[in-house]
Amino acid sequence: MEQMSRNLAFQLKKIRQQRSLSLDDVAKATGVSKAQLAQIEKGESNPTVSTIWKIAAGLRISFSSLLQPPTAHFMKFSSKDAPHVDEDEGRYRVYSIIPYDPERGWEFYKVEMEPGACSRSDAHTEGVEETVTVIQGQAIISAGEMHEQLVEGETLVFSGHQVHEYKNTSQELTILHLILQYK
Repeated sequence: MEQMSRNLAFQLKKIRQQRSLSLDDVAKATGVSKAQLAQIEKGESNPTVSTIWKIAAGLRISFSSLLQPPTAHFMKFSSKDAPHVDEDEGRYRVYSIIPYDPERGWEFYKVEMEPGACSRSDAHTEGVEETVTVIQGQAIISAGEMHEQLVEGETLVFSGHQVHEYKNTSQELTILHLILQYK
């Protein structure tokens, strides 16, 4: 019973925080008092099955999800193992490091550009935002009327729903980190 109370405490607090809900908000949604919810979150209460059902129904989640133990969740990725595509005769390489996940809403790439490499991309759908950070070297990023030169350590965020271009005008390898955020 103690383990179930700890699991319930952890899951309720996690869900409430993920949704930016106060105890008052959860109390209104579930019909369970704020005081009882606070006790449940502290692991100081052994709620009835009926109370757990009220919480689950009010939060629109499954009963069993409230009873699951916390999981140590992590993922490790390496560009060495990442699939990649080349263009500009192999001088522009894109490595898919963290693939798109609808829950996350973004994907992460490593881009390597040899001296003189250039890549032109068609417009993405409305709401796509690109975040580019220069890890090594420098690059010129163009999108619409914008033409920005970035050097190591600089980051540019821009709307990807327009034709855009990445260009390495330097004499050294440029490495970029790129996040595509889908809204």
